[in-house]
Amino acid sequence: MELWVGAVVLGFLYAFMSMGVFITFRVYNFPDITVDGSFTTGAATCAALIVAGLHPALALLGALAVGMAAGAATGLIHTRLGVNGLLSGILVMTGLYSVNLHIMGRSNIPLLQHATLMSGLEGLNPGLPSEVWLILHLSLIMAGFWLLTTAFFKSDLGMAMRATGDNAVMAAANGVGVNRLTVFGLAVANGLVGVSGGLVAQYQGFADVTMGVGTIVVGLASVIIGESLLRVKSLYGQVLGAIVGSVVFRLMIAVALYLGLNPIDLKILTAAFVLLTLVLSRLTEGGRLRLPSLPALSRLGKRRALGLAALVAALGLGWWSGLAERAPSPALGQGKPLVAVLQLTDNGLLNITRESMLAELGRLGYVDGQNCRLRVDNAHGDMATVSLILDKFLQDDAAVVVTISTGATQAALKKIKDRPLIFATVANPFVIHAGQSETDHLPNVTGVYGWAPMDKTMAMVRRIFAGRLRIGAVWDPSQANAVFNVKVLRSAVAATPEVSFIGATVSGSDDVYQAVSSLEEKGIDVFVLPTDNIVYSAFDAVVSAAKDTPIVISDVERLGDGALMALGYDYASSGQQAARLVQRVLEGENPKNIPFERYTRLAIGFDLDVARRLKIDIPPELLAQATVVLDKSKDQTAASAAPAAKPKRLAIFWFADIPVLLESVRGVQDELAESGVLRERNIEVSLQSGQGDFPLAQSVAQNIARQDFDYVITVSTQALQLMANFNKTIPHVFGTVTDPYLAGVAKSPKEHQPNLTGLATFQPIEALFKTARQAFPNARRIGLAWNPGEASSEACTLLARRVAPKYGFELVETNVFSTADVQEAVNGLLQQGIDLFFTSGDNVMMATLETVAHMLRDKRVPLITNVCSDVERGAMLSVGAAYYYVGRATARLAMRVFAGENPKDIPIEDYVHESIFINEPLAKEFGLTWPEEVVRAADNVKKVER
Repeated sequence: MELWVGAVVLGFLYAFMSMGVFITFRVYNFPDITVDGSFTTGAATCAALIVAGLHPALALLGALAVGMAAGAATGLIHTRLGVNGLLSGILVMTGLYSVNLHIMGRSNIPLLQHATLMSGLEGLNPGLPSEVWLILHLSLIMAGFWLLTTAFFKSDLGMAMRATGDNAVMAAANGVGVNRLTVFGLAVANGLVGVSGGLVAQYQGFADVTMGVGTIVVGLASVIIGESLLRVKSLYGQVLGAIVGSVVFRLMIAVALYLGLNPIDLKILTAAFVLLTLVLSRLTEGGRLRLPSLPALSRLGKRRALGLAALVAALGLGWWSGLAERAPSPALGQGKPLVAVLQLTDNGLLNITRESMLAELGRLGYVDGQNCRLRVDNAHGDMATVSLILDKFLQDDAAVVVTISTGATQAALKKIKDRPLIFATVANPFVIHAGQSETDHLPNVTGVYGWAPMDKTMAMVRRIFAGRLRIGAVWDPSQANAVFNVKVLRSAVAATPEVSFIGATVSGSDDVYQAVSSLEEKGIDVFVLPTDNIVYSAFDAVVSAAKDTPIVISDVERLGDGALMALGYDYASSGQQAARLVQRVLEGENPKNIPFERYTRLAIGFDLDVARRLKIDIPPELLAQATVVLDKSKDQTAASAAPAAKPKRLAIFWFADIPVLLESVRGVQDELAESGVLRERNIEVSLQSGQGDFPLAQSVAQNIARQDFDYVITVSTQALQLMANFNKTIPHVFGTVTDPYLAGVAKSPKEHQPNLTGLATFQPIEALFKTARQAFPNARRIGLAWNPGEASSEACTLLARRVAPKYGFELVETNVFSTADVQEAVNGLLQQGIDLFFTSGDNVMMATLETVAHMLRDKRVPLITNVCSDVERGAMLSVGAAYYYVGRATARLAMRVFAGENPKDIPIEDYVHESIFINEPLAKEFGLTWPEEVVRAADNVKKVER
């Protein structure tokens, strides 16, 4: 019964939000995404007021007020400032994130120890099941809400609002203040959304700063579902449809869970259903499908009605079965207790906890289907789904519920009262009111907890780094665990002489690089990063932005990704300890007699390769304490020379599918194929492209490292950097790289990362400028657009700045960060009166070279580059290497590694050709004549026919 009743309760609570979306979506036809923020604002305000001592009902008025303020802000931005409606909502929603954090003062406010409307109603319960008692009252409230809302829309003010949405021009002609009513309508809509957020916070027992994500989608789905079920044109039917749709939406999720669907599929099922409903609504009118060419489908309207009736009947049957079937399932009756595990979302620490717990249960003799049933559900970060999963656990009469993470545990504390609840990987169970101490806790609850030992971390940091230190930290303030861990770090820093703390917050993984860079600019000496899901998911960005600043982390699993030291608890032990608690409970021990346990296994790790790179000495006494020491610099020649029982695998990885890189890849492939080395040494080749997308390229590089290829060849600077970051052991040969030293993988030809070597193909920029001076004697100003985020582009720009004055050129620069910036950048340079346009080593510019060449051709400005094949894409002059042959040279270097040479003993080679390619037909079009000295300057001169 809990699953179905819980779904209806959630549907009623979210119905206020659905009505708000109905007002904006149907009454005003206004795309208002403010609701994603105002829902959380209502929850935050309501929770803060309740904690402050205000009555829960009055706290809802506060939620209504702040929601109305948010909606009014969107309306005023739209009507007074003339900003697009969708953009107005996005602006307010974005700003509300900070507002919500200020209202709450932290990322999460628990309400378990405070009176709420739900706890007040429970105090009046005559003995009915709690959810049934609650639903009876909510049914009365929703009936009154339906009638009052309908009456309001029938009033003069309501009709004026509807008229404004239907035809603003006509409404204005009849004396209606359209702008004022638009602001008022958005305020009312978001006020209802705020009330919904407040009610949900009281129901689930806490408010969280992330709880409003995706609210607009849920509201739209509810409105559309309600319209499809209640095709009634009366105002009563339309308003009722929003309420019914909200309930049916939650019942749909409940049915999916009841049928055993993975929660990860719920969103796509919802999207598909809403899309189908929208399509059918457009194609049908009056119950008949308007497709004259398909008369056989004209009865779809009736069939749809029958299908919807069947859906309602199925839901009703499920409801009835939930009410009727209170007895345990047959499996439970046969002595197979259900151990139900709830994981809030996917991340490394939680996954490790889950897998280690399941493995330990198996070692303890609990085998799924033999002497127990194991069920693991993942809510994928959706708190509403968390609530429904817990209801399903209750309906299935779980013998033990296990929650992994603070968020999942916090929701379970509100729901699970009559059976054992065991938590794992929770930093501080006391702040969520699971107990007052390890022995004084809720009677049905026990678990495993622990926060990062920042005092020990700082003690070790001080052993390594003496003198004054500036400690930098980055965290997401919406994560309760992260906020608590940073608080502990601040305390540890405050207790450490001559050490100061500087922090920066982020709201998403995209902010991490910038936050770390901002701290780097402030002169941070050491980054100390407590566990934070957002920061650790973007750890590669941390390493990149930190440059040569050492990093200390709390997750030993990430040691080897660029951190100097890791000190934290082994989260596998969290899962193992939780499994042993499950065993004790299943064997009859009462949770109230089982104290909370702290993590028992502290892990300390050092990466000596990072220490050597940063020239940091780790004291021997600290190394003696380490449980993990990474040292990948040892000679592995013997291992690579051992005969393989299966084919060796070679990955060829390049960053983007642009001509210069594809030419080089083709050269690599041709040289390997023609040499016969692949056949002789039994090597299989895997071609992998990053497609110009950094997140994808990162995943490709990580996957190559994980799959443990025998060899890697990278083409392009970005591919080299990514692969060098993730791979410290697989022999790696690179090519088509401008400056590997600036890219950070080498200090000199002989001083480089021990598992790699390659070719440095620095573009002959000085030779190009010298030839350009001969070819264009009157030119003075050279335009250059480049991406400062590319190491190769930066290297070429630095050299161009040095050599341009030598040949009488003034360099006029601008930056581009993506292909979307190129056209504007080139136009800006053209307006500054440039005589030539130069590009070299920049993937953004290479990707759009034909467009750039066309723009320059229209203005009669020659394009000069360092890639010979560019003349075929519109360049006037190119001086540089043919990258097909760079690829072949890269393959020949790789063959030495295939033969057994150790990459660390192979110096990086310079491979620079100065072939001149000219575009003679284009020169004639411009009215230019090539000087004889230019034509005679090189043996390799190409005259391209257009």
